[in-house]
Amino acid sequence: MNAHRIGIALLIMSLIAASAPLRGQSCNDPLTVCPEEPTSLFITEAAFLNFDCIDATHVAVIKFRSNHNFENPGNARVRITQVTCEGAAGPDTLSAVVVSSNGDPCDPASLTAMGPCISGVDDLIWESSTLDHNSEYFLLIGTEHDPSDTLCAMYVELEGDGVTMDACCNHTIIPGASAELEVVGGDPVYGYSWSPDFYLSDPDMAVTTVTPAETITYLVDGVIGDCQVSSSVTVTVGSPIGVPNSFTPNGDNINDFWGIDGIGAFPGAKVEVFNRWGQLVHRSLGYAQPWDGTGRSGKALNEGTYYYVIELNDELLPIPPETGHVAIIR
Repeated sequence: MNAHRIGIALLIMSLIAASAPLRGQSCNDPLTVCPEEPTSLFITEAAFLNFDCIDATHVAVIKFRSNHNFENPGNARVRITQVTCEGAAGPDTLSAVVVSSNGDPCDPASLTAMGPCISGVDDLIWESSTLDHNSEYFLLIGTEHDPSDTLCAMYVELEGDGVTMDACCNHTIIPGASAELEVVGGDPVYGYSWSPDFYLSDPDMAVTTVTPAETITYLVDGVIGDCQVSSSVTVTVGSPIGVPNSFTPNGDNINDFWGIDGIGAFPGAKVEVFNRWGQLVHRSLGYAQPWDGTGRSGKALNEGTYYYVIELNDELLPIPPETGHVAIIR
């Protein structure tokens, strides 16, 4: 990083620091980081720690909680980015590890590492798949950098199935049909809130049934530890495929095929095309190869309007055949 970029980074971080008071990030008052919510961090605490790869004179302590709903060990990633920790001799090394603690998060005797200890002078990524559900963890970041000399700042981001909440699942249904929506993760003690509350059997439950009259996206809010979390899910009402009403098979490599959006998700689909006299001119099972405007004999068909019947043949989506017309333009 050159001096100009360092200066800009320091100015930005300084403005952030000036605009909002520093929150707790010490052994006695850890800073909380919420999932998928980048948090600015300034290492200010003078605290000696020798644990794993951390041998530091200054330590930042960040806490987070895993979610409530996974049977197997949960995965999490911590990203430390936009590091500005420049000393007189150049960038200072950061060391970081996530731990569980039965006491003081800066007391080595009470700590258990939950994954690798990582070190570097720039962006760092910590990953693990051994988190327990509904448990508190601490991210420890240590450095020899003295913040009274120059700023030591960065952003911390938490992500992964073990620390987030998800709404499951996107559905495509026919008009009048219902689908079940479910929250995976979050804290059931604090409950959930689905919005908008249209067409829902119960907007305050982890599992709810929806019977929408139209395509709609639902947002569900919940809590993990001290964090408000949310997720979204879309229920599509109507056809899951998009059928163009024309194509131009003239050999110019532009729109030469009748591409049907979304039909690849239905390997058992049957596509039939008829001329205006009701004669079958094209049939495809699976539609792996889009129609090129030729007839069953392999000869190019004349310009004009043709009529199609598309059956998706999916037991999980019992919708009637889709019919319509498509024009060949040469």
